[in-house]
This record gives sequence, C-alpha cells and structure tokens, in this order.
Amino acid sequence: MISSPPVHAQTISGIVTTSDKKKLLETISTPLSFASCSGSADITIDDSKVSQQIQGFGGSITDSAAKAMNDLKNANSDLYNKYLSNTFTNKGAALNYLRVPIGASDFSYKGGFDDTNGDTSFNSFNIDNAPSYLFSVLQDIMAVNQYAKIHIVPWSPPAWMKDSNSMNGGSLKDSMVDAYPTYLLKSVQAFKKKNLPVSAISIQNEPENSNTNYPTCVMSASQMATIGKSLRSLLDKNGLNDVKVVGYEHNWDNAASYPVTMVQDAQDAFDAVAFHCYGGNVNETSDFHSRFPNKVGGYPTLLYALLQTGIDLCLHRRCTKPSVRARQDQISGLTFSGTPVISHTSTGMMWIFASSDNGKATLPGSDSCGNGCRAITTVTTSSVTPNQEYYAMGHYARAFTAEEGGELGKRIDVQVNGGDSLNVVGYVVGSKVSVVVMNTGGTSTKTLSYGGKKAKFSFPTGLTTLWWSTSESDGTTSKRMMKMRGKR
Repeated sequence: MISSPPVHAQTISGIVTTSDKKKLLETISTPLSFASCSGSADITIDDSKVSQQIQGFGGSITDSAAKAMNDLKNANSDLYNKYLSNTFTNKGAALNYLRVPIGASDFSYKGGFDDTNGDTSFNSFNIDNAPSYLFSVLQDIMAVNQYAKIHIVPWSPPAWMKDSNSMNGGSLKDSMVDAYPTYLLKSVQAFKKKNLPVSAISIQNEPENSNTNYPTCVMSASQMATIGKSLRSLLDKNGLNDVKVVGYEHNWDNAASYPVTMVQDAQDAFDAVAFHCYGGNVNETSDFHSRFPNKVGGYPTLLYALLQTGIDLCLHRRCTKPSVRARQDQISGLTFSGTPVISHTSTGMMWIFASSDNGKATLPGSDSCGNGCRAITTVTTSSVTPNQEYYAMGHYARAFTAEEGGELGKRIDVQVNGGDSLNVVGYVVGSKVSVVVMNTGGTSTKTLSYGGKKAKFSFPTGLTTLWWSTSESDGTTSKRMMKMRGKR
C-alpha cells in the first residue's frame, strides 16, 4: 500500500458557510498548518485510497434560465460578468456542470430541432429553433470557465417520431428507433459548431414519465439500449469519441430494473447512468452498482444525482420538520458526504440555474414544479441572489476543482471518529488535497490527520471546505492523476 506523502507544513486554506447564514463561502480568517503533535485524530485523510472520479457540480441551463441571465446581461453587463465569475470560477462557487435541454422542456419553448413530419434524414434539422440567447449565455459561461462541461438532454424526440404526435406525453415509435440516434448525433454536432463542445448526451429525460402537460416521452429499456448502441457508433465514427453516452435519467426507485436491463443489453454503449431523486432512496443506486461493480462501457461507473430545488436547508440536528430534514438528506446525497460516497456518484446537479420568478417560467399548462422551483440563483435585471443550493454545491465544487487547469479529481478515503454530527468527504486533484465537512451539531474543534501530521480546526454548524497542497518526491499523486487524463 502506498502511504500518504510526508507533509511539509502545508498551509491549509478554506471557506466556511454557517447555518445562520452569517458566513457564506467566506474565506477562513486564520490559515493553519499541519504540524507534528501527539494525540488521536478525529478526521484521518488518506489519499492513497482513491475511488470514483468526480465530474462536477451544477444545474440546468433551460431556455428560461438563459433568458433570466440574458436579461441581466442586457440591463447590467458589469453585474452579469460578476455573476458569471462568482458562479462558475474559483472566485465563488466554481460550478462547472451544465445540463442543457435538447429542444423543448417544461422550462423551455415548445418545439424540437426538426419539426418537419417524416424527415428521417433530418435535412430540416436546425438547432437555431432554440432561442439565440441560450447559446450566447452558454458561450459566456465557457469564456469564464473553459473547462465547464455541457451535458445535453432531450425531454422528447420530435413530435412526429412519437405515437402521440405531440411533444407532450406518448411513446417513441418502434419505427423511429433507428432514426433517432441521428437526431441526437446532429444535436452534438450542432452544439460543437457553436463552439460549445458536448461532454455528455443523455438519450431521454425520465423515460418512464408519461405526463401530458409538458414534453415527455416513454421509452423502454430495450429501445434505449438499441439507441445507445447506435449513438455510440455514430459518435465514434464522427470523431466524437470523448462524448459520454448517458442512460436512464430517472428515479432511484427503479435502479435495480430499468437501468440494469438497459446496460445488460448494451454494456459497451453507456458511459454513465443518471439518477433523479423524485422517487426512491439514494441507497438504491448501490443495487445498480452491485450488478456492475467495476465497469459500465469499459469505464468506471458514473452516476448522476439530479435533485429538485426549493425546500429550505437546515444544517442542524434540531431540525425536525420532515421536509427540511428531507432537504438536508438531499444535500447530503448530492454532495457525497454520506451514502452516495458508497453509491459511487460522480456528478451532482440541482434543477434550474437561474430564475427571475421563483421558477415559475414554465411552459403554459406545465405542472412539473407546482408553485415554482427555486433556482440555484435568483436573477433579475438589477440583482443576483445566490440561494442555498449555490452555497451547498459551491463547497464541494471548490474542493474538487483544481486551482489551475481542468484536471478532474477523485474521492479519497476519510475516516471519522467521535460522533455522528460530522459528514466528511475528501478529494485529491493533482497536488491539491481537500476535505468538506458538514457539521449538523454545534461548533466543534476537531483534529485532522494527514501524512503523519495533524492540525486542529473549529468547525461551525454548517459547511467547511479545507484544502492544501502536497509535493511528492516520488510523484505518486501526479502519476495517478496523469492516468486519469484522456479517458472518455
């Protein structure tokens, strides 16, 4: 076993968000250092034991989210630029994962990218059916963070490909299974032509959802497997080998059925399986992983957790209101500080990135958000208000993101002793080692141990992210990180 490298008095930096909101991603006032000292450790970090690669944290840039951002840009470009910097770089939350609908969604316009009936050659395909501000906002985000990842997802194929002849409800026709992968390929290519490289593409959002009030499509596991195989082949043939193909995109409660069948039918096609949180329990992702403990499509399993926004977060054990406690559990699930560490999650996303009206900018008739879903940020033409989701995800994004470059981090082993009020997760990326501590009890001073040395820190109720650099004479960490580069 390779032990953690010796620690040479690294300075520990960090940020804190307290549950009373008096501190929000605030830099710790007094940096500390590891030193030789006696006594036991409460938190032991071991970066020789690594597990899943972390892809990122973020949310969805729907048409309505992009419009809120674009309206701010037109009204106050300085505030808009500050918003982008604070949200998508290490100056703030460092969010990097952008989930973008392909065509219509419940927070987007009504059509697809090819609404010409029977056009199975897709000669009328036109990505500019979507509003131009969607692409300009995405380009602005990529300009401030060139390593941001774009993950595109259809809520529905074009209406003429479905038995309902509508974007809302219905199922994909069996006769369109062979044609649909070309539509998805063209979507990837069209984004690329706009200088928006796609990192991943899902085949269908919520394939078991038949709601007729907004764009949905029922798609069987066997249909998705067939489409996945064809799409993987088309992407590879067109020089898009690095684009991940993502399957399922639905709730935890069917983790042991639909995605298992899908992957068994087309294991080489899928790089990832996406899970949503609206049904079931995060523990059920372990049921899926137990079927494929090492490989999906020849690469480490990647699981995406998409969580709804809008319920107040309380980071204190005195919270007893069920909805609030459930929200705390969701944040824990999203941020890998509990069960999802075991469940091999690599990407965490909330729903919409921005809204000016509490998430009510839905398609007419849509009931997907009830009275609205609070966005990660509330954005008007004169103000920007980061919401609780922004700070929660920001702590984890700042931990795994390298200060320079686009390297991806991996989760490392952390052992916690003394009480259950602390949830802790660790990361390594290059020479940067970090821990994120969720403290649901009162302020507590704990001893951290890394590389044979220790440091003490007083963790407030809330979230704390600490990080430090380590140099290795044998280059172990650098070599380990180099092996991760270039993988699909």
